[in-house]
Amino acid sequence: MESICEIKEIYKSLYLFEKKFLETNGITINEALVLCCLKKSVSQTANEICKYIGLSNSRISRIINTVEEKGYISRKLGSEDKRQMIFELTPQGEEKVKIMQANQISFKDFLKIIKLKS
Repeated sequence: MESICEIKEIYKSLYLFEKKFLETNGITINEALVLCCLKKSVSQTANEICKYIGLSNSRISRIINTVEEKGYISRKLGSEDKRQMIFELTPQGEEKVKIMQANQISFKDFLKIIKLKS
């Protein structure tokens, strides 16, 4: 039973971190992970992004669409397989990555907050 209570504290820490991250950067953690996957100027397929983030294909598809609507990534047809979509950062996405890197938020700080409340 104690492990459930400890996990609850981790969830609370994650929730507080995600909330602060969204307030600071204007995007969700999952949206930021898509940008992280593409930040080294390497184009990626949806499957590669999915493997990087560790979420289901359908969930990644929705996140990719949202990030694309915000103008942070673009898609193009694969050169070898025209059915495959390739994603890359737009100049606006590259700028967003720089801003997020400048606005570093330490998750350790949120773990400390939870420990202090306990």
